[in-house]
Amino acid sequence: MAKIKSTLDIQLDLTRPVEEMTEVISAVIALQPHKRKEILNALDTAVGNVLAEIQVQKENQKTNDDSSGKVS
Repeated sequence: MAKIKSTLDIQLDLTRPVEEMTEVISAVIALQPHKRKEILNALDTAVGNVLAEIQVQKENQKTNDDSSGKVS
């Protein structure tokens, strides 16, 4: 039986993460133009969730530092 895959092999230069990820996103959108809005909305949600986690960690660290008497 034939196996058909729609894949994109990617190698990233991690010294340029923003530029590389931007190129990957552009490539995916170019291959899925009819899902452009759906893809970008899902990415926006995923990035927003990570940013929110980072903010919570930062606030928790500040709270822990303040309660232990450390000066930031």
